[in-house]
Amino acid sequence: MANSEAAQAGNAHVGATEPGGVDVKELVAILRRRRSVIAGTVLVLTSLALLVGFQITPKFTAKALVMIDPRQAKVVDLQAVLQGLGTDASTVETQIKILKSRNHVEQVMEDLRLFDDPEFNRHVDGGSSVVRLPLGGVLETLVSWLPDEWLIASGLAEEPRPAEEGPSELVREAAIERFDDRYKVTQEGRSYVIGVSFASTDPRKAAQIANRAAELYVEGQRRLKLDATVRATDFLGSRLDELKADVQRAEAAVAEFRKQHKLVDAKGATLNESQLADISRELITARSALAETQAKLRLVKDLRDRGGDELASVADVLQSPVIVDLRRQEAQLLREESELRTFYGERHPKMLNLVNEKANLQAKVRTEVDRIIKNLENDVKVASARVAALERETAALSAQTAGQRELDVQLRQLEREAQASRQLYESFLQRFKETSEQKGIIESDARVIQVASPPEKPSSPGPVLFGAVGFTASLMLGTLLALLLERLDSGLRTARQVETHLGIPALGLVPRVDRLKRRQKPHQYLLAKPLSAYAESIRAIFTSLKLSNVDDPPKVVLVTSSLPQEGKTTLALSLATFAARSSQRVLLLDLDLRHPSIHRDLGIEPRIGFIELMAGEASLADVIVHDEETDIDLLPVKKQTANPTDILGSNKMVSLIGELRSRYDFIVIDSAPLLGVTDTKVASLLADKVLFVTQWEKTNAETARNGLSHLLETRASLAGAVLTQVDIKKHATYGYGDVGQYYGKYQRYYVN
Repeated sequence: MANSEAAQAGNAHVGATEPGGVDVKELVAILRRRRSVIAGTVLVLTSLALLVGFQITPKFTAKALVMIDPRQAKVVDLQAVLQGLGTDASTVETQIKILKSRNHVEQVMEDLRLFDDPEFNRHVDGGSSVVRLPLGGVLETLVSWLPDEWLIASGLAEEPRPAEEGPSELVREAAIERFDDRYKVTQEGRSYVIGVSFASTDPRKAAQIANRAAELYVEGQRRLKLDATVRATDFLGSRLDELKADVQRAEAAVAEFRKQHKLVDAKGATLNESQLADISRELITARSALAETQAKLRLVKDLRDRGGDELASVADVLQSPVIVDLRRQEAQLLREESELRTFYGERHPKMLNLVNEKANLQAKVRTEVDRIIKNLENDVKVASARVAALERETAALSAQTAGQRELDVQLRQLEREAQASRQLYESFLQRFKETSEQKGIIESDARVIQVASPPEKPSSPGPVLFGAVGFTASLMLGTLLALLLERLDSGLRTARQVETHLGIPALGLVPRVDRLKRRQKPHQYLLAKPLSAYAESIRAIFTSLKLSNVDDPPKVVLVTSSLPQEGKTTLALSLATFAARSSQRVLLLDLDLRHPSIHRDLGIEPRIGFIELMAGEASLADVIVHDEETDIDLLPVKKQTANPTDILGSNKMVSLIGELRSRYDFIVIDSAPLLGVTDTKVASLLADKVLFVTQWEKTNAETARNGLSHLLETRASLAGAVLTQVDIKKHATYGYGDVGQYYGKYQRYYVN
């Protein structure tokens, strides 16, 4: 429970002190710690890059520019047989694909005889001595400087073979691949201009190939349109004869049909239809005239029968010269009557004579009106006869027209067919003439706007650029490698990591002693240098043990670790040595029964030891050996036993520890590692406190947790953990801010 609380406290402490985001100081510390990895990576890769840069033959790149221009000079107004190229993105991309196509590449190589050029066909200059690299691209360039034997042995290259043994098709394929690796076609920005570039070891050859590739493309575009126009002209010419014959047959069929059925065309209609239309119009006019005459006749008769002067308003009456003359005479008589009536009376002979003349005039007017009525009646009869005649003629023509309508339908069908044939013929004839005229002025939709010139400077990267790129890439790779190694390194280095990962207190860090004399042991260095950093770290651990329980300081301390070679025996011996120098009676008990080593470190060769004591073959006084140099007593192990766990867990062992407690002030037990054997699990119950040892940077957290779990199972009283063999200089580069960092800064306080 206490251990769990300690772990939680450690986690809380870490969470409170570590800010979020990237710790720049930690990053710098990592780079400092791993600077040898970074420097080695930079040195190796930069050297390789420079070596490759010196080995690569410089290449020169020449570029020609081709512009897609759909505008054409057309003398005649016609739609081109082959539509001009568009200027959209897909069209430009399509033309780039055409320029990069295998057919175009082969055409350029054939035209310039590049299949016989050693730069592309390595079999030309004695290919039996040249290995074949199937890699291609930059990778082939990078490995080409390696010896041929290495390339063949590693499988990166194929064994060379004579030119006559290789199939010609394979040779062509290899030449085309080498050409294609150096041949680039790209769009110049977002314009309609396409760049055609080629890289070669010869600047003149690079310009020649780039220009010829552009020229062949432009010529191919023009030839494509010209061929299409010629094919269209030939097709139109052969088709015109057929269409002309069709038109003649169609028009002859129309004429024959008209002749056979006696059909006369009168401005778009047949003769019967024209006559019927004319007679219909005459019939309408005759009927109108008849109706008008009948109306006049009825009006005149009606006015005559009613009498009065209204008859004089009729037009026919007014227009009659006889009636006009009679009315004039009547008016004269009326004037005379008016004059005579004033001088004579009503009965005067002159007056009577005037009355008689007036009566005669009235009779003549009536006679004239009757004659007009008679004329009107005659006009009605004539009009009626005309209407009847026209109606009969209309009926006859209508009967004839109805019979001809079916013939008209057939005639119109023949005429439509003839008209369609005529229009098609005329269209083909016009198209034939326009196409024939267009052949002489056909231009390509693309044109070369810039001719490639031999470049003066190489385009391939030189050694300086290779070195710069290699340095940059290697620096980045070295940094990533350093971070990766740091990430993979899970060794415990600080007290904070111990508390966080193990959940127990960290009692201190023990520096690694690098200045030992020949055959000098760390505990001897502690005696020789009591003011050294090593002695100070042992003092701190001893003090922490005493303060772990102020009222009842531990007398029996067991020192153990997860794995061998983590420094537990050295720490136990140094701790006992330091306690002995503090005027305490100290016993060092070696309970690593499987691999005892303390007596060798002290230079003692015991006659008998712990096993003999537990077997009753010797007394305690016979077994304990006193070391004059360190002033500590040692209970060593002389021989091994087959049942160490039974011995350590026996009542006799408990009695022995009790007896030793009464004789000594401080007892240090060196036990076996926890992982692999169970001896320490039993021995831990004999101690007041257990000191858990981990080797700095070497013992990872998972291993330490596994070892610590054995102690937790027995509920042993853990004093804490100690990090041993700490590299003070390297530890200081981590910037942890603990006591290990200050060992390096307080050199003046220590006498190392």
